[in-house]
Amino acid sequence: MQKWEYKVVKRAEVSEEQLNGFGAEGWELMNFVLPHASIPGSFDEIEVEIVLRRQLAE
Repeated sequence: MQKWEYKVVKRAEVSEEQLNGFGAEGWELMNFVLPHASIPGSFDEIEVEIVLRRQLAE
């Protein structure tokens, strides 16, 4: 059975360079959480969370 560890980061707090660093460490993008916003033009104010995972060593 595979075992995973997960990391959740806020998109506003991570750069593309940091995401590439996570990838080099074995993290892969699982999903991102985008809350529903009914206010037009409010996308920049929404907190987006990125979910990463990597397999744990046996």
